[in-house]
Amino acid sequence: MATCILVLKQENTAYELWEKLKNCQIQITKYQVIEPTSKSSGNSMKTENLDNSRILEVVKLENVKLLNPILSRKERQKKMSLWLMPFGFIAGITFAGMTNLKTFSNFGFSQSGETIIGGLLGMGSGWIGSFFGARSVNSSNEDLKRLVKYNEQGFWLILLETPYEVELPWQLIKGVEPAEIINLDLI
Repeated sequence: MATCILVLKQENTAYELWEKLKNCQIQITKYQVIEPTSKSSGNSMKTENLDNSRILEVVKLENVKLLNPILSRKERQKKMSLWLMPFGFIAGITFAGMTNLKTFSNFGFSQSGETIIGGLLGMGSGWIGSFFGARSVNSSNEDLKRLVKYNEQGFWLILLETPYEVELPWQLIKGVEPAEIINLDLI
């Protein structure tokens, strides 16, 4: 998937580029206009209806998962917990069943109760592991820092994404004369 971020000085340029892309009928997966931090007043997200068939999305930088390491870490943690928690439950049951430990027998639990508690403890360990696993991915990036700085300086950012088979429309992109083009390699 081809993804780039355009840094623009004016908001109107973002809408002009959108109109040009629609007129050329280039397949676009994502087109998000990210408003400057200095302009953000209270609306977290608004949409501009440019024609009846498509709506242009205007968002804040904090709401873009690709540019916000905290949002991407939370999503990674959720995805990791989906497989670590069941795996931990199965591993806990297996370990408790194999070892025949009497850890909780003083509380009146039978062997099958101890096995279930072992599974629940394993599931809890998987949940905790998903937090540490998600935090271990370093998403600190020089491009991201530059984009945040541009956004704070009052520049508009455009997140432009095309499908795998479609090349970015470089002629149209360079035609709007962006202050900078940052090509993101996501694969």
